[in-house]
Amino acid sequence: MEDRIEGAGASIVSHAAELETQGMDAVGKPDEEPELPVALQDLIQRLQGKAGPGAQPLKYLPDLTDPKYGDFFTRYASPSTNMEWRNQVRLRVLEAIGRCNTLRALDLHDPFFSRCLITAGECEIVLRGVQSSTVLEGVYLDNLESRSAAEVEKLCLLLGRILETSITLESLCITRWRLTARGLSHLASGLQANSQSNLKYLILEDAWEDASVVKHVAPMVNSTPRLERLNLARVGMIDEDDVQTLSQALIQSSSLKAFLLHGAKGGASALLLKAFAGDSRNQSIQQLQLGFVSGLDDCLPAILSSNRSLREVWLQGSDMRPEQWRVIGQAIRDNATAATIHVRVGWKTCTREWHEGVEELVCAASSDVKDPIIHFDTRNEIKAPEEEYTYMDGDDVTLPYNLLKQAWSGKVKSLRSLNIEFPLSRNQLLHLKRFVRALGNGEPSTLKILYLRGLDGNLLPGVWKQLFWCMRGNTSLTHLELWSCEGLDEEAFKDLMGLLQVNLTLQSIRIEDSSWVKDGKEALIQEVLRHNKKRAAYASVFRDAKLKFGDAKAGRLFLCGSPKAGKTQLRQTLMRIIQGKSWLGNKLDELWRTKGIEMEFMRNDDKMQVAIWDLAGQWIFRTLQNVLFPQTNNFCVFLFVYSPFHEETSVMKPDSCFKSELEDWLRFIASSIQVTGHNLPQVLVVLSHKDKMTPSSLTWAHSIVEELKKDFANLVDLCPSQKCFHVDARRKKQVIPLKNHIFKIFENLLSEKSPRVPHLCFQISSLLVTNTKENRSCPLWSSTKFHEFCAPILKEIIPSFSLQSVDHSSILKSIITYLNAVGSIIYIPNIDYIIVDPTWLTNEFLGELIALGQDFQAQKPKSSDKTMSLDLYSSKDGFVSESVFVRLLEGFLGKKPRFQNVDREVLENILINLDLCFKLGSGEDTSRYFIPSIIREHASMQEQEHQDGANMESMSWNSKHENSQLVGIRIQCKDERRMSLTAAFFPRFQIFMRHKLISEMHVPKETVTCSRHYLRVFLDGHEIYLEHIQPEKSRNHVDVLMLCSKHKSRELAVKYVMKHIVEELTSFCASPKGCPGVALVLGVIQTQCVQMLIPSHLRGVILIEKLKSNFLSSLKEQLEEIALDRSHLVKEEMLLNYEHSWPPIPGYSLSAFERAKDLLWESDVEAVVNEIQQQRSQQLESLQEGLSSVNDELAQSDSESEKGVGNLSLAQIKNWRPASTSRLSRASTTVENRSTRLVVSQLDELGEKVDGLDDRLRAVESIMQRVENKMGQILSLQHELQSTLRAFMSNVDRSIGYSESLQQARTPKRPYITVDDVGSLSRITAALRFGSAVRLHLMCESVTGIHVVKDQEGLELRLDQENRVWLRNIYEISCKFVFYVVKAGLHVTLGLGQALTELGDLETVLPLSAASVALDSISSDDRVAFTKGEESMTLNEAWLRMTQALAPQLENKYSKIFKLYQVKYGHLEGGGYAWVCEQCMTRGLRTRILTSC
Repeated sequence: MEDRIEGAGASIVSHAAELETQGMDAVGKPDEEPELPVALQDLIQRLQGKAGPGAQPLKYLPDLTDPKYGDFFTRYASPSTNMEWRNQVRLRVLEAIGRCNTLRALDLHDPFFSRCLITAGECEIVLRGVQSSTVLEGVYLDNLESRSAAEVEKLCLLLGRILETSITLESLCITRWRLTARGLSHLASGLQANSQSNLKYLILEDAWEDASVVKHVAPMVNSTPRLERLNLARVGMIDEDDVQTLSQALIQSSSLKAFLLHGAKGGASALLLKAFAGDSRNQSIQQLQLGFVSGLDDCLPAILSSNRSLREVWLQGSDMRPEQWRVIGQAIRDNATAATIHVRVGWKTCTREWHEGVEELVCAASSDVKDPIIHFDTRNEIKAPEEEYTYMDGDDVTLPYNLLKQAWSGKVKSLRSLNIEFPLSRNQLLHLKRFVRALGNGEPSTLKILYLRGLDGNLLPGVWKQLFWCMRGNTSLTHLELWSCEGLDEEAFKDLMGLLQVNLTLQSIRIEDSSWVKDGKEALIQEVLRHNKKRAAYASVFRDAKLKFGDAKAGRLFLCGSPKAGKTQLRQTLMRIIQGKSWLGNKLDELWRTKGIEMEFMRNDDKMQVAIWDLAGQWIFRTLQNVLFPQTNNFCVFLFVYSPFHEETSVMKPDSCFKSELEDWLRFIASSIQVTGHNLPQVLVVLSHKDKMTPSSLTWAHSIVEELKKDFANLVDLCPSQKCFHVDARRKKQVIPLKNHIFKIFENLLSEKSPRVPHLCFQISSLLVTNTKENRSCPLWSSTKFHEFCAPILKEIIPSFSLQSVDHSSILKSIITYLNAVGSIIYIPNIDYIIVDPTWLTNEFLGELIALGQDFQAQKPKSSDKTMSLDLYSSKDGFVSESVFVRLLEGFLGKKPRFQNVDREVLENILINLDLCFKLGSGEDTSRYFIPSIIREHASMQEQEHQDGANMESMSWNSKHENSQLVGIRIQCKDERRMSLTAAFFPRFQIFMRHKLISEMHVPKETVTCSRHYLRVFLDGHEIYLEHIQPEKSRNHVDVLMLCSKHKSRELAVKYVMKHIVEELTSFCASPKGCPGVALVLGVIQTQCVQMLIPSHLRGVILIEKLKSNFLSSLKEQLEEIALDRSHLVKEEMLLNYEHSWPPIPGYSLSAFERAKDLLWESDVEAVVNEIQQQRSQQLESLQEGLSSVNDELAQSDSESEKGVGNLSLAQIKNWRPASTSRLSRASTTVENRSTRLVVSQLDELGEKVDGLDDRLRAVESIMQRVENKMGQILSLQHELQSTLRAFMSNVDRSIGYSESLQQARTPKRPYITVDDVGSLSRITAALRFGSAVRLHLMCESVTGIHVVKDQEGLELRLDQENRVWLRNIYEISCKFVFYVVKAGLHVTLGLGQALTELGDLETVLPLSAASVALDSISSDDRVAFTKGEESMTLNEAWLRMTQALAPQLENKYSKIFKLYQVKYGHLEGGGYAWVCEQCMTRGLRTRILTSC
């Protein structure tokens, strides 16, 4: 047999060689074959060891189905592909793989189709090649498409030879093969011949010719001395011989640590019992994974109680009874040494016994003395055997909620983690209610990890609030994961931030596939968790030291506003009131302006420690303020001070100045501070200079405050208790009410629930304040000096019994961390200095230095000596030489006696570590310093006047050519008006990015250029600019401009820049050094603006989501306008030609239009097309449900069936949703007429295509090829949708008695009744008196979507004895129509949602018309005739009377009263004549699908 295999193998190889020869001949004919993709050429070179210098050896194969490698290894090739050439290239690549001497893993698996990329014959070529490899560590072969057992045996023989010779191979994975006994013998023979085999992982899953071959695995196990994991999946029936043979092998495998058994029955339990229980068991096993294994109750308790090496058990699926589960739970509780038990349940694979049994297991395993060890997991889809199990309906499964309730309340203590995946069923609301009930009040529990998947908070408002509120008091939960959850809005975000403010137990929150990831909130959450980690660390140190704790006391009051608003005067008055402090030389003080930030303690007593931070109003200090601003809003209050008068005169400013200045500071606060709970940053408004104003109303100011209060809702709390204060800042009497109000706010803030703080921290903070006042020496302390200062206090406070065991250094580090967090000190860890007087840093050093560098006059200059004695510093790009930088610092030091003992190098290090100065690193040009925040850009005002676009002169494309591809991405604040990127953001990001590129990505430093307004980098062949213009009022965006590499596609270039630039910037924005309050969104820039580097403020930009929305609307509109027969269908590519219109740019001649598919990434275009396709597929499914329902009713002849429809409750109608099945089935459809049968038949065929999306479509490698193919699918869907809609409407017409004769008479078919004073669909009841006015309305009957006509007057009728009956029948007809519309989902999918909204609340219509839906007002004879397809006399009478009522009064007044026009569709399928609104008529005439009558 082996000789025959060898002969066949040689034949295959010989044929392969022949193909290769032909391929090489073809290579010599460049005019006959296409050029290989660059990426594929590079891959072949690397496989052959011929990569260029610096290239890393190829250790792992890339995904060969990636578009950059062409379609050589896709499942289906493009129709235009030369198949002979394709086969030759495949052979060339595969032989290169076989000969590659650097590959660590051989994995030719298609991740999309879960199949092997190559055929059995090609696999043989590769395996022959790798036999000689000395580095191969893994072979992974999945779903090989083999034609016979002989082919598989050939490959097993080759694998056996690899196993025989290799001493490096560690993993062999074979899945979905048809392994025979002979094939397994080949594998075993190879292992038996190799005493040095290093095989550790043997995975054989669903790989069996039949169950009888499983025992042949035993020789392989016996011959693998280092085997650590063995997987045997889908093995089927295990007989006694299998048990004996395989169990002995498992017992003797002394290295085996993990064993998986799945889909096994028969002797499975005996196998497990023999191998892993008792005295002669396997002694090394640590993990068992058991899925759908029968008889576990016979073996698992014994295994758990006797196997001391076992650490982890996975259980999935079982047919055990609840009492058997209880026994296993008791074994876990009493005897098990396993540290972890995983239990998995699928909504669709859950039997009732399994449901009850798991609950018994968890309860029985609960223990007061053992840590929780059970991990419970529910999933929507879990692969299970296809026979013998009777599964529960997913909506009946309550197990996860029962477990959550018991674990959350602490009744069950065995659960460590709980994974709840909410089922995709029409009754998810039911599951959400169960979930909320299970949460209870958040009592202490042992649950550590909670995973939630698919929770839709939109269905049950308040579910997120309930969850996060319950977690506030839960001190056990450490990990929370939210996957694909909905309803995570701003309110939910604040609830979560509020939770994190008080709960330090949560260590990890993972959020996937949510809007929070896109808008940056997820990054903000991670930043809070990092901050909480520090808080938890120092809190644990304090607790270990047994220190006394108390409520938080530290708060900060920030004075902000424009220059000369009176902030400093107000601060002085507040200090005089509170501390009795006198200010000498107040007249002199009035001449001085604040530089940077001045800070002092306004109150420092047992109740609170409130520091006042006076922020300079000049823009030049804004970067400094950004750097030192608190990162959270905890215990912070902002006082906006505004002077209504111009700085130099007593002339009042216009009201718009007040609004502009307040809006600017609110934007600064909202952008710089991260909200950490429901308490938003509180902002009070103070109008100063009351003495200059004549008594007048402040209504103008109050109205502006109210307007901005609404505008900035959810970001800041503006004037939380009153509108604003109006004071003369010099008068204590006028300032006292403001002082009282400030302290009242702090009392409320500090009294709220928050982590408690040791009294020790308050004492040290208070002592530092006293020391700073008394000692005017330099407050720059080393860690040693700070430790010496604190030592006496520590000795006094720490209990004597724990004095020796307490680590003083840890306590001091925790104290420093806390005091730095609340602003009492400023700690600079990288230079190990502590600044115990923040004013020294913020005002005396940084404020003065920036004033010097920016030529800022702190005192009013005399006319004779304005700036003559000052050196002027300026730099356009923000860089200065070392000599200039040294001169700047030394000039500063020479004027400051308090800095006499401070070295210049120390000051330089402070600037660098605060990100105010950036010095090029070691080994670079160290003669330049980047200090854009300290020195001016322009030397004079005349130069500054020409700044707009000046940076464009230094920005130019270095390598642009004729066919260059360019990409422009704008990263901007999501809320442009209320948010902005702070002054410090871009300089800090530039240096962060420069360091990352050079240090981590190993980009040559010469290719990275920093400038004041941009960062340029050459990366992976791309030339990239990041640009941010920083005027006095910060811009709200950063532009990423990219000239793509000529060797890479635009799509790959976009993916690269998104990963390495855009995502980095987004993450940095959420960090403490960024703008933690800002959410970012992406836009695309007009391509010609990128090409010409047009100035930033002129560029055309549109948000990506807005462009996608416009594109989607265009596609929908075009689909609706498609003609009704296939001959008028447009070409697929024409549907994708939507063009975005750009506004003109003054001074530039640019194209006004650009195609959306050229602006968007290809993946975004595909996402839009996918959404359209999904919508149309759902519409088809909904329509088929509705069509089936109508047809079933029409086919029923007994009245009970009719009554069943009529008795549907409102809840059933309103909660009804189209089935979520993926396949369109006609099994339950009864069809009475030929046309409907044809439609359903077409739906079945189409469902086959839509459900699988057709393998050919999935295999297309180019995204745009996939898009074009999908558009073809969509056009087919649209045609079938229209056909189905016509069939549906035709049958609905039958159900309401709209006959052919009525159609021929052109009678309107969609009437409804309203009562004059209600204006919505109304029931004609006995309570409605004769003479009451009612109105008869008609809907637009357009085939593209029936709808209510806006502002339709309707025909007024007076209710009388004669018309009462037929009007009631018309009302019932309209209810019948509405019922089937809801049933078919048309109220959502075809635009009738608005119609139903305008018709009124269904609560007032359908419950009262239960009988109306059944049309029970017609006679019994009529009912029988009607349900048999004959005409109903009662319904005919109603239609006739309506026609008679319309005819004499209307004549040609339809357009006036109903705003409807009679038209005729061009094809019979269109429905013949119809009454449509003007808009639908105009559109129909334009597309020529109808003609006017």
